[in-house]
Amino acid sequence: MVTATDPAFSEKPLHDLEVKDDFEHREMTARGTAESTPDTPDTASADLEYKDEDEQPVLHHRTYIALAALFLLNFTQVIALNGPPAVLTYLAADVNGAAHSSWIPNALSLVQAVGGPVISFASDTFQARKTLLVATCTVSFIGSAIAPGSKDIYRVIVAQILIGVGFAAAPLAYAIPSEILPRKWRPLAQSLINVAAGFGTAVAPLISGGLTRKSAHSGWRNFYWIQMAMWGVTVLGLIFGYRPPKRHTALDHLSLGQKIGRLDLPGMGLLSAGLTLLLVALSLGNNPWPWTSARVLSTLILGIVFLAAFGLYEWKGTKTGILHHELFAMRTFHLCILVMFCEGIMVFALILFYPALTVTLFESDPLLAGVRQMPVWVCGGATTVLYGVWSSKRRTIRAPLMVGFAIFTAGIAALATIQPKDSVNAIVFNGLAGIGVGAPLILLIVGVQLSTPHHLIATATAVLISSRAVAGTVFMAIYTATVSSAASTKLPKSVATAAIAAGLSPEYATEFVGDMLTSNATALQSIPGVTPAIIQAGTAGLLQGYADSYRLVFIIAAPFGAVACLFIYFVEDMSALMTYRVDAPVEELHARHHAHEEEKA
Repeated sequence: MVTATDPAFSEKPLHDLEVKDDFEHREMTARGTAESTPDTPDTASADLEYKDEDEQPVLHHRTYIALAALFLLNFTQVIALNGPPAVLTYLAADVNGAAHSSWIPNALSLVQAVGGPVISFASDTFQARKTLLVATCTVSFIGSAIAPGSKDIYRVIVAQILIGVGFAAAPLAYAIPSEILPRKWRPLAQSLINVAAGFGTAVAPLISGGLTRKSAHSGWRNFYWIQMAMWGVTVLGLIFGYRPPKRHTALDHLSLGQKIGRLDLPGMGLLSAGLTLLLVALSLGNNPWPWTSARVLSTLILGIVFLAAFGLYEWKGTKTGILHHELFAMRTFHLCILVMFCEGIMVFALILFYPALTVTLFESDPLLAGVRQMPVWVCGGATTVLYGVWSSKRRTIRAPLMVGFAIFTAGIAALATIQPKDSVNAIVFNGLAGIGVGAPLILLIVGVQLSTPHHLIATATAVLISSRAVAGTVFMAIYTATVSSAASTKLPKSVATAAIAAGLSPEYATEFVGDMLTSNATALQSIPGVTPAIIQAGTAGLLQGYADSYRLVFIIAAPFGAVACLFIYFVEDMSALMTYRVDAPVEELHARHHAHEEEKA
């Protein structure tokens, strides 16, 4: 049944594993002496907790409604993430901002990477999950209302930054389902939340693409109006659907100012400054300033210095900051962070460059291009449940995680082989990557949540998610620079070679290439000796150049899958911690057999 936290409570040993005993000891210490002083009241004793590790609890509608509200939250967050990139070319052209268009998806990742740990640390410190979720989603609601009236790209970027505040609360959307359900069910819970993400990722390009297909000017604007409505419904869902009982902390007796003082303000400041400067510098490199410019180099160096200072402070200056030292008690936490960084490198290659590859080589219609992006998310949404059931039933994360990552890596590697005529192969390989992508996110989240004490569950999740966001932002800069550099040499060479082979006189090759790259059909036809066959050959050469440029992204990403599999091999056995215990139920829970006895009585 639900019991109060009692230091004298005697836990039942599970499989006689020392790791569990040590874990429980750290959990009890965190609730008791670690945060308390001699005059601190024992407020934690009123917190609800289901402690029966061997008996399955009976859940009721209050828990299921809370899960539905969180399902909607995750769906809305992913819609906000994936809708604009699907029509980025049209959006940027409409506001005349192609040179700065990468900031539209980057803004969300940057705000999440910087704000996620801060919001989650505050959530763990004050146990104010609902308040923070409602507040951050309201800011996203406001941002969505700002974007449609944009006349330049800068207003869209500002709107994206505001929307990113709600996206930065994503760690809470992953932490809450895990803490209101039995630990054994966490993989299944995360898989169901990931179904929302997969569904959102699949339909977002269809919605934005369909609207933009109807009107290149108003389509993407209408998408933001729809997004605004979704954020509004999400806020209402959280207010009325997620109703957790009040949870207490050792800081309840302090004033607001004293509570804020207990936050890791130095760490938050150093992390925010360091990540912001680093990610801004990576985004500005070659866009618009060269990497060697003083603007980019100074911003990059300052970012690295601030991050180094953050790491030093968290290591030597405090033990209870954002990188709380209890997070690192088990090696699984370290390994999951590294694996998630690798996953971020791979998944952002897929999210950002498979659509570009599709539009360039196979389909220019925004709606049909969105349809071609669906296999990865449909397959991912379907298989993520299988991975969740496998993990929960067998009480393991290592085996399904290894299988999923191997398949994901195979899909990424296969995409590196795509040629301009491989339209069907591109769809198949996209789906293959999706079969694998259903495993990493859910099982890595479960790994960090099980390997850290409950009072740090949101912070641990945020560190994991931020590692993914940082990987995505860093490697987006690397991918963009790689594709840009390759295209500048491969496109002219491929076009010229194909055109000359088709009969173009070499003396006109430079002029032909210039007109082909600028899509100047009138000028092409005025070049002496140019025929429809030569133009067709030049177009084929152009597509080949693009294919050869984009494949470099997947060539860079694929080896990180192999590195991730190596890390996964050393993940610890988590079965001792995958019990029926519920850390923070939203209702009073009873063991199933006790509930049946009460019904009979």
